[in-house]
Amino acid sequence: DHSVFSPDGLFNSGTLKPGEAFSFTFSKPGVYQYVCSFHPDQMRARVEVK
Repeated sequence: DHSVFSPDGLFNSGTLKPGEAFSFTFSKPGVYQYVCSFHPDQMRARVEVK
């Protein structure tokens, strides 16, 4: 299992099972962090929206 959430609370996919997907549309420019709640030390990244 995996998940995608932003530490600032902007989005949270909940638990994603194999084959499931999650999408989110950013409405403002910025740099947004995201993390897998099951693997927070290995699966983290950021999205830059211009």
